[in-house]
Amino acid sequence: MLALFAIPVVATLYALPLLFGWVGPNRWYGFRHPRARVNAEMWRVANRIAAVHILVAMAICLMLESTVSTLRGGVTSHVVTPLLQISALVIANALTLARVLRKSWKR
Repeated sequence: MLALFAIPVVATLYALPLLFGWVGPNRWYGFRHPRARVNAEMWRVANRIAAVHILVAMAICLMLESTVSTLRGGVTSHVVTPLLQISALVIANALTLARVLRKSWKR
């Protein structure tokens, strides 16, 4: 059962430095998109947006996992729960991309 919390815990640990702006522009860590790399300020804004989306997605997953009985136990929970968590991360990334692309970045 504790293994089902691995993805939300890792995603949260990944998102916290981005949320607090501890990570500067780089090629390996954070929300990497050409528009986010315009300058350091835009990088931090895009990564803060990504972090909020990740944290909200993982909170929703944890709420669903604790309330929906199918996700709490049994064989199906070991397949459905990680798929739900990964899907939530993909949706969070898509929402971040949409918000970053809508912003008017000035060079």
